[in-house]
Amino acid sequence: MADARIDEGLRLFNIQVPGQLHGKVAFHNATLFIASEYVNEPQVIDFEMKLRRLNVLENVEQVSIKLLDDIHKRGTSARGVRGYEESTELRKAYSLLDQAVRMSASDIHIVVSDVHAEIKMRVDGYLGVQAEILREEAMNLLRALYVASGSKNMNQFGFDKPIAARLTRSNRDFKLPNDLYAVRFASMGSDDGGIVVLRLLYDGISSRGKKKQEIQLEDLGFFPEQAVLLKEMAEAPNGMIIIDGPTGSGKSTTLKFTMQWIHETYPHFNILTVEDPPEYPIAGSTQIPVSVQDDNGGEGDRGRQYGSAISTALRLDPDILMVGEIRDGHSAIAALRAGETGHRLWSTLHANDAWEALNRVIDLLREGGMVDPLPVLANTQNLAGLIAQRLVPKLCENCKRPLAEHRETVPHVVLTELLDADPSIDLDNIYIRGHGCIECVPMADGDEARQAADQRHGILGRTVVAEIVRPDQTLLDIARRDGIPAARQYWLQAHNGLLIADAAVEKIKGGIIDPVVAREFIGPLLTGKQVLARMGGPALVE
Repeated sequence: MADARIDEGLRLFNIQVPGQLHGKVAFHNATLFIASEYVNEPQVIDFEMKLRRLNVLENVEQVSIKLLDDIHKRGTSARGVRGYEESTELRKAYSLLDQAVRMSASDIHIVVSDVHAEIKMRVDGYLGVQAEILREEAMNLLRALYVASGSKNMNQFGFDKPIAARLTRSNRDFKLPNDLYAVRFASMGSDDGGIVVLRLLYDGISSRGKKKQEIQLEDLGFFPEQAVLLKEMAEAPNGMIIIDGPTGSGKSTTLKFTMQWIHETYPHFNILTVEDPPEYPIAGSTQIPVSVQDDNGGEGDRGRQYGSAISTALRLDPDILMVGEIRDGHSAIAALRAGETGHRLWSTLHANDAWEALNRVIDLLREGGMVDPLPVLANTQNLAGLIAQRLVPKLCENCKRPLAEHRETVPHVVLTELLDADPSIDLDNIYIRGHGCIECVPMADGDEARQAADQRHGILGRTVVAEIVRPDQTLLDIARRDGIPAARQYWLQAHNGLLIADAAVEKIKGGIIDPVVAREFIGPLLTGKQVLARMGGPALVE
């Protein structure tokens, strides 16, 4: 909008709302606001036509009488108009978040180009386009979301530099929809615009069928025997437990409910968390927010601040210390020191599997200044557990189809991998996703064509598939003496170690996940026995 042109037009024509239309319309900043009850009144229509003839009308909006009165009370000052515009856009922002919550989306992507923008939502792992809007409409929406994160001025938002922000319940001017604890806001520019990703952080599980606080670890998707291993790790007197996986693999959710299980089992424990910032409310924990993202001293200074916060938390007498993420050398050193000094520490990092997490921790410790970290880590007093996990979409029980009746739709490579993973597998008991139904695609209102076209057809919720290493001293001695690959070989053979692919195959056999979908989210269905066979030779044992 050309503000200078509009201001000039107002001065030239001295436009005022006729007295008989007060309470029915308002005209501010080239927008005619009309109370819905009077939109078809002849005098209102005549006034609208006059504004159009004068070429000073840009927009017409229908509003309630109460809102019209609020607009009149603000007057024609720029501050009042901006206040109205912000409140309008904030309502649109709330509506967007509310729609995402009703769809149980985990993320909203707003991709802005030079002309238009796409709004996408990720539901049960699948990203789909929900709407296409004009660029300016998208920018107004993004500015409102930026204001909701605590910024004072909508005009501060742009794609000239990356922005990391957060929408929380503490903002009195913007109410989050029910079930949302917070929203992470991240933006970056592109060649013709930019992208904003909103990560939705729920109070409970963020997939469809979400529950509240009474969630057991098995509800997340862990097998009973895996839940036992997790609880054994939680009961270890000291040492680090690391959960790894890519972004969106459910690491923070696993941490949340493990901490809550510890609190329920040992209510006398002092559980502290150090997070940048807290992602979820964790019952029974004292959550310490650490905000170092806006520091101008560079990555090194931010890392030192984060590591210092972890070290400081150790002086607060924790029984359990949870660190949101081990992300650099400073936090790795601080986490190891916690384990070495008799504390139990849980944290996350980004790695592909449990054994790669060990390599990653070693690299970070070297980055932090340790010359030879492996001998220090190779002690059950310092390293108590490694967990790798992924989230895989689950089949909709209402419309899933037996593979045996639709074998021709399943790629040959998937069938081959299934039979190689378990030659005794009965394909008659395997299911694949259906074409969609009212349960998994409720937004389609029963329209079969719309159901089949939706990327989420046949999918309802997600489940964890995990690989858990509960190390003993023999395993760690092998890692120190012969290297991590030898320790992994020993784990597969002597501990009957199960990989993420093993967990996926078991859930395929149980009719919980589609083999094609499983392969899409975790890669080839290569089990521990197959990996061990490819290694060849006996495992190294002391």
